[in-house]
Amino acid sequence: MKYFPLRAAVPLTIVMLSLLTMNNSLTAAPQKLSDVSQLLKTPVSKENQQQVLDYFKKRYQKEKDLTKGNHKALIEKTDDGGGYAGWFLKANPGDEVIIFAEKDRQWPMVELGDSGYFARIEKFPNFSSAHYQFGVNGKRLETSRSNRFGFESYEWAPESLKQAGVPQGKLTQMPAFKSTKQYPGTVRDWWVYVPAQYSQTGPPAKLIVFTDGGGYCHGDGNATIVLDNLIHAKKVPVSIAVFINPGVIPASGKGKSEIRNRSNEYDTCTAQYATFLDQEMLPALRQQYRISEKPEDHLICGASSGGSCAFTAAWHRTDLFQKVISFVGSFCDFRGISDYPSRKNNTIPLDQFGPWKTAHDYPGLIRKTYPPKPLKVFLQDGDNDLDNKLGNWFLNNERMAAALAYSGYDYWFVTGHGIHSSRHGKAVLPDALVWIWNSDQK
Repeated sequence: MKYFPLRAAVPLTIVMLSLLTMNNSLTAAPQKLSDVSQLLKTPVSKENQQQVLDYFKKRYQKEKDLTKGNHKALIEKTDDGGGYAGWFLKANPGDEVIIFAEKDRQWPMVELGDSGYFARIEKFPNFSSAHYQFGVNGKRLETSRSNRFGFESYEWAPESLKQAGVPQGKLTQMPAFKSTKQYPGTVRDWWVYVPAQYSQTGPPAKLIVFTDGGGYCHGDGNATIVLDNLIHAKKVPVSIAVFINPGVIPASGKGKSEIRNRSNEYDTCTAQYATFLDQEMLPALRQQYRISEKPEDHLICGASSGGSCAFTAAWHRTDLFQKVISFVGSFCDFRGISDYPSRKNNTIPLDQFGPWKTAHDYPGLIRKTYPPKPLKVFLQDGDNDLDNKLGNWFLNNERMAAALAYSGYDYWFVTGHGIHSSRHGKAVLPDALVWIWNSDQK
């Protein structure tokens, strides 16, 4: 008996199984955007087009209208800090559909058979973003806040991580606060942090107020960890921190939604929010703890509209705050087109002067206000921040920095390549706090 044919059949079987497995892997339904990206590589077969169509339809099945182009792109993050973005749009068969983004970027979309659906996948590196709009046959569709995304990844500083042997302060969630004067009808959550080194008989503590407070006192790298480490190392003074969320107006009945009051509080460039803190929220804190009464010992910090709000509070109430930390501050023009002053007979009605001013005006006010106000200001932003009808966030932060420099303010502007988030700001929070409380560290 000869065994050679049997031995020859074994590797042949293995090869056949391998080919079968390979074929199944190629025809299996894609599970990730990276899989879809491979299917869209040219030339795109009809089978691949159908798989791509099925993939996107499944994920956008709850979207009512995919022709307007104001729906979110699909996002898939990768280990290198970047990720994939997937776009999907309904048009007419044969249309030319292109995705336009800032920095003169364009991505033609792939038509999926004769379905009228178009798709595109792009891979983006870490520290990149896109504010995009769809163009159909040369006409650009309107955009919304959904038409943007970005990728960023920062490492935590040692001061942002819990360290062995460092005493931990106490974070207390306070009872929900109901405003009765400045923002009647609103309710908000808030927390108070007291460091382990605080003593009722010791020197008065400094004060730090965080807008959008819930985002700064929980999770990795939060401000309570940073303060524990910096106070223990004597890099910053003993400070009591108050973390305050924006107010909401509770739902008025079944089936109703609560009303968020954040923009009203943060984007209104008057003394109202600072006065709210002074008259309504801080009195109870002052009664319970020994807090310095000096405004130069009071810091207010926030991000986005919370960052511009921090500057607004200090600008209008230097008797209350003289130190500001702003991350990706929204120093932009929040006016609607109908809110601009009319110019009948080339005049501006007096009743339209003032209320329409927004944080976009601060660079001019900083330059024209003399003498300079007693403020110390830390700014942070990234060149991948928002760019939309309200303005370009990074350019407006550059305008702020240039105005502060022109007028001789004590300021520090930290730039990077991040997007519109507080991630970079939180990463540099230790440096910002050390600098803001010390005159010789930068």
